[in-house]
Amino acid sequence: MKRERDKKPDFLRDINTAIMEELTAGGIKDNAAGLAGELKEVEEVTELCGLRFNGYLAKVETPRPRGTLDEVIVAFTDGKVDVGQQRDGRPIKEFLTEGSKVIVSGIVQTLKDFESGKVLVFILADFLAMVKNPMMQDDVALRGVIAHEPVYRTTPRGKRITDISVMVKNELTGNKCFIPCICWQEQADEVAGWQQGDTVELLGRYQSRQYEKVIDTDSGSRERRTAYEISVQLINRKELAGNES
Repeated sequence: MKRERDKKPDFLRDINTAIMEELTAGGIKDNAAGLAGELKEVEEVTELCGLRFNGYLAKVETPRPRGTLDEVIVAFTDGKVDVGQQRDGRPIKEFLTEGSKVIVSGIVQTLKDFESGKVLVFILADFLAMVKNPMMQDDVALRGVIAHEPVYRTTPRGKRITDISVMVKNELTGNKCFIPCICWQEQADEVAGWQQGDTVELLGRYQSRQYEKVIDTDSGSRERRTAYEISVQLINRKELAGNES
């Protein structure tokens, strides 16, 4: 009988596992995000998708390893902003200048705007600080339930993709929210066979992409939109639907 060969070490998986453990405090947190980038388009708001929220909505640009910029939506309040010793009684909004480098920690959330039908995918910050030279970061760790059957597809360029929606707690409403996640290649092949109701944990990055949506099928008119989702780097199935192990 031939002895099985040892599997090759998977250093990237080990690194991603360590990042996920750090973000989730060893599995204590079900939802965590760490981000560093450049502050863009800061807007003072009194609501988010019709829900009362007195704070700010901003875009933070953060680069992918190959240089492409992702646009991350961040919501935060005055009490979550750390300006160190510089405040001197001035309002927080004076410090929120576009182009500032920031670090952010928080959780990923979604809210639906029932007037437009659009879904806002954003990081609800529990900490935001301006820094001079942050080490670029874009990490999201989630533990939740697959809300719908996975959707498997192949892109025109031949890449294999599985889309899933991961259900987590909505911290603003107390209900549930659904985080769009996208798996690639071998992970897409595996996740395609999972089921609605399975519990998963994953590590990924918040990413944005441009696409065109057909507004009028008769005229063929289109509207350019931005999709926001979690691009999965590591995913594990922790429990099967129905709590079977």
